Amino acid sequence: MSRSIYRIGDTGRRPLSDPHPDDPPIVAALRYGVTAPSAHNTQPWRIELVSDVEARLFFDPNRMLPDTDPPGRQVHISHGTLIEMTAIGATSLGFRTEVDVLPGGAMSIPEFGTKPTATLRLVTDPGIQVDPLFAQILERRSSRLAHQGPPLAEEERAHIERNAHFPGVEVGWIPEDQRTRVLDIAAQAMTIEAEDHDLYDETRIWFRYSDREIAQKGDGLHADTVGLSGLSLALGRRFINDGNWHKPYNRGPYLKGFRRSVSATTALLTLTTATNSMRDWIVTGRAYVRAQLSAGSFGLRFQPISQVLQEFPQMDQLRTEMEQLIGITAPAKLQMLVRVGRTTPPALSPRRDLRAIIQQ
Repeated sequence: MSRSIYRIGDTGRRPLSDPHPDDPPIVAALRYGVTAPSAHNTQPWRIELVSDVEARLFFDPNRMLPDTDPPGRQVHISHGTLIEMTAIGATSLGFRTEVDVLPGGAMSIPEFGTKPTATLRLVTDPGIQVDPLFAQILERRSSRLAHQGPPLAEEERAHIERNAHFPGVEVGWIPEDQRTRVLDIAAQAMTIEAEDHDLYDETRIWFRYSDREIAQKGDGLHADTVGLSGLSLALGRRFINDGNWHKPYNRGPYLKGFRRSVSATTALLTLTTATNSMRDWIVTGRAYVRAQLSAGSFGLRFQPISQVLQEFPQMDQLRTEMEQLIGITAPAKLQMLVRVGRTTPPALSPRRDLRAIIQQ
């Protein structure tokens, strides 16, 4: 069970799972790894320790999003984020990380969780430098709030691009003359998701309504992290519950707030791969978290608005329109669409304790 270290509205530094005196190096590195971002904050990870310096990462099928993420693409992007956060954290301990992605091969959906997503092996390296992105790990958080302040400078864009570079992942930006249309499509996509009972019910399952529930479960979304503000936030904290989740008086303010925040977007980052394999998904997650941490050094916040990229039938038409607009042709895949800008301090999302994720 997660510790009671998260309070609704908390904007402080992200706490880590408590260390133990006998923690091996791989566990010390994974303390940073499990702070990684994940789809719906599901934290879809199961970790098996192999030795003091090696661990296998598995998908947790209980944390899949079958309605909004039927192929498991987004949750496997979330595996890439954990891998890269662990590797960055390991540099602070004097280790480089050897990563073997999909050592047993790619998985079909029935195989999820039966074969490792990756093996992580720490190697002592006396000459290793602490990754500069390490300083941003405890400061990292996503923000669904409206962007404020000046647009991104070219040096900020270039810095993000350099740090996000991974073989196989193309980092790009939506041109300014396309931004309004892209954001309009993104808002339509969110409306489709919120107005479909089964799709939006998946968000309900991962929504946490109180400090107590956040502390008990240590995962999911809550009112402060979904972009509500002002009166909508106050009412959301007090009145939204399982019984009235789908009522128009709850859904409407959320969609209004989403459109308001999205309309105030400074820049849109894209991550694209030439193919759309499980390996591509994982490397996308590695690139994403490096981009997010590098942006944090400038006080910039990220918010994925990738609903339009999801692969369920209700989204097919809008997804095709988006791909045509920005020139994506199969087998290439736009893996992530991300708002980038400056916001007021966003709330922290909860995290499970590392020992709830490690398989004993």
